[in-house]
Amino acid sequence: MIQSTENFQTILLPILRRYLKEYGQKEIHKYFFEILDETKTKFQKKFSDKNGQKWRNESGKMLELLIIYFIQNEVKKLGYEITTDDEVRRAKDGILEEVGYNIILKYGEYYVLPDGDIIIFDPRSSDVKAIISCKASLRERFAQTLYWKLKLSLNARTQYIKMYFITVDKEWNKNKTGFKKPALDIRDDKEPTKPRILLEYEMDGVYVTRYFANETDKVKMFDKFIRDLKEILK
Repeated sequence: MIQSTENFQTILLPILRRYLKEYGQKEIHKYFFEILDETKTKFQKKFSDKNGQKWRNESGKMLELLIIYFIQNEVKKLGYEITTDDEVRRAKDGILEEVGYNIILKYGEYYVLPDGDIIIFDPRSSDVKAIISCKASLRERFAQTLYWKLKLSLNARTQYIKMYFITVDKEWNKNKTGFKKPALDIRDDKEPTKPRILLEYEMDGVYVTRYFANETDKVKMFDKFIRDLKEILK
């Protein structure tokens, strides 16, 4: 079981429970942006974070733990376990060290673990089944995710590993000047954005944690994730 942080427990979790009470389990995935936005406000007030630097360092972990909160029990029911790339990097022995060996990539004399926030593995064999990259914004290094997907797919030892991208796609949400340019939506009969094209073509699945009208077989709302994951884990 992955240990959540104190900030997740004391700041985000009470907000999440309020949204769950109001909207229910089936609709909660549409409100991840609002949950994280409220969490940001409370976090910045608690830590006197006027310039947002502390929150920028914290926000990625908050999103990662939010995703884990909703998927880890379902993953365990399927006979698999969840870990994070940080836990794998810290592992000195045992099953998590073996998980690291199963995804590590060689660059000349160097060995590098790919960046992937959440790792799903078989506890009986340490085989890695899927890697999940979580990003609040499509501007947040999505190209790095595409790079690691490509490197894993070109390696005979890791090519079977599925790689998923989960995002709030926060550019979609309204700001003071109106809606920002959406990264994954296709609007007004315009061409899809470059991130949409690349992620849809390269990743095994892309999941959006908000209302999303432009679903395809590869890009869809987060509520479809567990259903799709069951297909590759069964």
